[in-house]
Amino acid sequence: MTLSILENNIAYLPEYLQHVLPMPIPRHANPASIQVVQGSGDWPVAAIINKNSFIHTNSMTDPWLEAERWAQALDYEDNLISLIYGCGFGYPLLEYAKRKKTYTDIYIVEQNIDLFVTLLQSIDIRPLLQDPTFHFIIGSVEQIQLQLQSCMTGDFLLRSTKLTSCFTWLAHRNEKQSYLELHEWILNTLSLMAGSIGNSIHDTLIGLYNTLDNVDAITHSTPLSEMRDAFAGKPAFIVSNGPSLDTNIEHLAKAVGRSLILTAESALRPCLSRNITPDAICVTERSPDVYHYHFANQKLPEKLVIVGLTLIDPRITKLMKGSWIPVFRSLEHSSRWIRESITEEVAVLKGGSSSAHLAFEFALWTGASPIIFVGQDLAFGDNKQTHSMQSVYAEDRLAAQVQSLRQQPEYVVPGVDGNPVLTTKLWHEFKSWFEQQIRLHPQTRFIDATEGGAYIQGTELMTLQMAVAAFCAEPLVTTLYPFVQNRIPSGQQIKLKETYARLIERTQQIRDTLRQLIPVANNDLRSCRIINNALLLHDKYPNTDIPSYIEALVNANGKLYEHYMIEPVITFIQHIIFAFNKQMNDIGEIHSKDRLKQLTDLQKQMIDYLRQTFERLTAHFGQVEETLQQRLERCLTSQ
Repeated sequence: MTLSILENNIAYLPEYLQHVLPMPIPRHANPASIQVVQGSGDWPVAAIINKNSFIHTNSMTDPWLEAERWAQALDYEDNLISLIYGCGFGYPLLEYAKRKKTYTDIYIVEQNIDLFVTLLQSIDIRPLLQDPTFHFIIGSVEQIQLQLQSCMTGDFLLRSTKLTSCFTWLAHRNEKQSYLELHEWILNTLSLMAGSIGNSIHDTLIGLYNTLDNVDAITHSTPLSEMRDAFAGKPAFIVSNGPSLDTNIEHLAKAVGRSLILTAESALRPCLSRNITPDAICVTERSPDVYHYHFANQKLPEKLVIVGLTLIDPRITKLMKGSWIPVFRSLEHSSRWIRESITEEVAVLKGGSSSAHLAFEFALWTGASPIIFVGQDLAFGDNKQTHSMQSVYAEDRLAAQVQSLRQQPEYVVPGVDGNPVLTTKLWHEFKSWFEQQIRLHPQTRFIDATEGGAYIQGTELMTLQMAVAAFCAEPLVTTLYPFVQNRIPSGQQIKLKETYARLIERTQQIRDTLRQLIPVANNDLRSCRIINNALLLHDKYPNTDIPSYIEALVNANGKLYEHYMIEPVITFIQHIIFAFNKQMNDIGEIHSKDRLKQLTDLQKQMIDYLRQTFERLTAHFGQVEETLQQRLERCLTSQ
């Protein structure tokens, strides 16, 4: 029996698309918004119905010739990732596939589900569906973002240093603006991913040691899972430290006890100076500076809860008298093994890039709605003011940080009043993150009551006085502090002993892995030396052929970083891998001995750095094991 075009295509359709498309797809009936017509060459062309008119997706004369001309105009060399906006009813994609390099990954983004369904019914695109380098991203903006997020791994980020994009003619003519907005989202997401890599191995180790020092406190604190939908339908205020906070913060006093008030750590002092006690302060940074700037020598309210990442300075958690909701970060690979050793808790948050991001995610986690921004300027105030004048940023000791912010490259973005305002790259990334998250939660109401600064897309504008009056008429049945206190687990001493035993076992496993990677690195260094020696020999005897095993070594070295990308080791070395791979990608396609030598020299440097890192990390994890053994012994003697 001969299968239909649709049945042939469906046989190779990725499983994730079967959850996006209206399955089962009928064999003959096209979606109501699309008609299929036959061109002069008897090739099918889709007609997209738009009210009383329609748009042909391709040339009615010769869709193949049109697609060929489009594909010939593109550049294919050195592209590691290519984004194609619009499926173009298949013809341009099939022509692109004939010309693409084998090393290029293609992501085809199509917002019109009906058009893609009709394509499956009409054109045999099995060459694309069978090719693992082609990825179809189909659906609404929200669906596309979710599909892309699952694709945007560390390897995607590595390869995105050589990223290109193009429109099919149909998308360029009719949907350019919506695709440009998606493209901006992709670039902003990549920028946030690059920023989340961390500053250094030293920075990662601080987070590791802080998390281990916080094990006792984590075990005796209220789990994040207990907070799920705890304040469903209740208003939550996200209080940040922008310059507008000084102009309207007094209205927040009437929201105390009638809402969930979550502050960034730097916004706590402005609140307390107005006798406003928030429900929680949110902390994400591991640096000891956070403790010294915001907590040391401060008299904190007794009923203040901290919502903090598990890697924060342990001196902070000791100040909170058990009122801590520890948050494991979903993308923090360095602490995943610790989380799995400490608890069966699976609740995690992304954590974002700032304490305001964490406060926002926590509010979503509790089911709060509306979520109301206060002091979230994300832009300069008058005279390039950066923060509230009541905060630590107004003090001389942070003058250098404030000056550094003022000297960053400036961006102009729309303000809440419609007029342009100046922002920085960092603040713009923060704003983009909020906007992405808002789009992913259409069921939640978001209000910007900052009354200044940059406009955050997806928010309603309202004064803080109006927001408090509208949403804080009734007191909460219970506020955050008693809710958290009533859910602190008891009888954790036995669990703590088991936890330390598991941590010791995992530490030993990681140290063994690091030891095993040292000879792997030595072997890769040997391969690099062999390649370089072969190139030197060929320079001396140019008429001889380079042995075939050298080509095999070169191919094997193409992605030699992959066998080092093991959790949690990858967290400590990703800075090295990303830095060197950017330089390697910049060399481009290897079609000369000079380029091969440049590539091999960079690979040799990278592997040498990795080998030294493995040796030093092995020593660090030996010290970690000793410390954990001492804590386990204390637990055993305290029985």
